[in-house]
Amino acid sequence: MGSDLRFLLNGTEISLSAAGSRDTLLDYLRLSRRLTGTKEGCAEGDCGACTVL
Repeated sequence: MGSDLRFLLNGTEISLSAAGSRDTLLDYLRLSRRLTGTKEGCAEGDCGACTVL
């Protein structure tokens, strides 16, 4: 049982039906959408450099 992952990206609704358990939003933004302004800092989620609002 699964459902699509839906979110707004720069005012456009995105719906992802195939997201793996190890996929990150950071990778999607940087690799799939080429939005490279978001950076990976500590790679652990502690520093907040990759926080998305």
